[in-house]
Amino acid sequence: MRRISRDMLMVVIAAAGLSIVIYTTSAQSGVSSPAQKKPGATPFSVCSQNVDIASLLPGGANQDPDVAAINSFIDNTESNLIQQVSSATALDQYRQTTLLGKLAIYDKTLSPAKNIACATCHVANAGFSGGCSVFNATVVAAPGGVSVTNAVSPTPNSRLSGRKPQSYAYAAFAPILHYNATQGDFYGGNFWDMRATGVRLSNPAAEQAQGPPVNPLEMANPDSACFVWKISQGPYRSLVETIWGSQSFAIKWPADIASVCAKPAPPPQNDPYPVHLSAHDRGLSNSTYDHITLSIASYEASSDVSPFSSKFDAWLAGKAQLTPREKRGYELFNGIAHCNQCHSSGTAVNGVVSQAADVAPLFTDFTSANLGLPRNLAQPFYCESKPDQYGYVANTQGLAYKDLGVGGMLSGANNPNPQQWRQLAPLFNGKFQVPTLRDVDMRPRPDFIKAYMHNGYLKSLKEVVHFYNTSQIFPRCAQGSAGEKVTCWPEPEVPENVTRKIGNLGLTNEQEDNIVLFLKTLTDGFVATPATRRSGNVTLNRRRIYANP
Repeated sequence: MRRISRDMLMVVIAAAGLSIVIYTTSAQSGVSSPAQKKPGATPFSVCSQNVDIASLLPGGANQDPDVAAINSFIDNTESNLIQQVSSATALDQYRQTTLLGKLAIYDKTLSPAKNIACATCHVANAGFSGGCSVFNATVVAAPGGVSVTNAVSPTPNSRLSGRKPQSYAYAAFAPILHYNATQGDFYGGNFWDMRATGVRLSNPAAEQAQGPPVNPLEMANPDSACFVWKISQGPYRSLVETIWGSQSFAIKWPADIASVCAKPAPPPQNDPYPVHLSAHDRGLSNSTYDHITLSIASYEASSDVSPFSSKFDAWLAGKAQLTPREKRGYELFNGIAHCNQCHSSGTAVNGVVSQAADVAPLFTDFTSANLGLPRNLAQPFYCESKPDQYGYVANTQGLAYKDLGVGGMLSGANNPNPQQWRQLAPLFNGKFQVPTLRDVDMRPRPDFIKAYMHNGYLKSLKEVVHFYNTSQIFPRCAQGSAGEKVTCWPEPEVPENVTRKIGNLGLTNEQEDNIVLFLKTLTDGFVATPATRRSGNVTLNRRRIYANP
């Protein structure tokens, strides 16, 4: 992938009004190093041009260790699951359904290039979000299934979306999207922009599962029928038929389906359903797609994904003690930090923290908010403005792109109720779904970098809490400046509708740290022992999870 010249880079910087660090290429790592850097500045490159994405992927010259571990885990998991299919008729309905959901999530053969699965982007030991530290630190979005072979820098050599993979842990508990006119707010749905509404299937998580298989920036099947056809040819077809009926694959597939499904999305504009089926067979295919994704949602609701097994849960059950600093963090969370106003903890604001009304809180109210987050111009999506080898352009606006979040959904084609809801779109521009805080610190090792917020702009819980504390009182600065995220913040991406609940909290540095310590108690996999009951020490044994003292 050819690197942009220094002169060309300065043109990009000037056009975007940015101040950034210049990079040189390091062939050994696949990631460039800063040629010059002001003391205290964060290494930054527009569109992460310093990252040779293709070289870090499986088969690449510098395959990233996290990528290799994820790929191996997916292959081993799917192989073990397939071995259970032959005896699945002896399982009860719950175990059959969740087995099918997990099989689909870990199946790489469902993508056109057979190179990514749902679990590629939603990694268990990273809280079912991005599982590659290098990508979290730079490009944010997990690379999709389509390599870009004609890329010339700054265009990335892989398709990527413009958002961080949102965790699907606890997402199955979201209600159907609805508008509460009394509160003037939307509640429910899945995805950062709430577009998986649940209106059609009465299940937002199932509708969310239908998105990535046909998203051109993710698995990139050109037709949902491709997903169904591949499963009909695979080793767990019988399980689908056992659960959902023998009619599931009673479909007359066209002779050219293999070649049609090998070409990635999007389909031609004049042929939106390139797998040409009769009306009857299309109906069967659509129903089977619904059924499989409903099974995925059942798996996501299971204790394998959403177990309520954190130290905080043990504390609520009287089986563990929070440390004094963790408890102070919880009190701040419910009090002057205002976290509980959106990330509901089961306790009223300023309530008695030891008397939670909800002993299985989800730490989200399922609404949305515009926190005033800056654009993250390190995302390659801003440079996906040229046609790839298939003629597809992911972002026609380039650096001018602005993510409107829920407002964009309401004003676009994904709005299921445009007659009533479209007029509300301007009030929700810049708002994104309030995510659960459960497993917000889950990571495979202590030095693993996580990305936070919808665009991954923030890279640690300390940065997140500091942003909540100071984002509306600190001076503005250009992205990449010295002091960014410490003593100054860039302008909000969408200045309209920014909440005033946060940004000027007046917390001390120690209070910020205490909130971070409390957030770490929300990591699943805590095991209560006599020692933890006495002292509150953290013991974890699930999915290679680590907690800092």
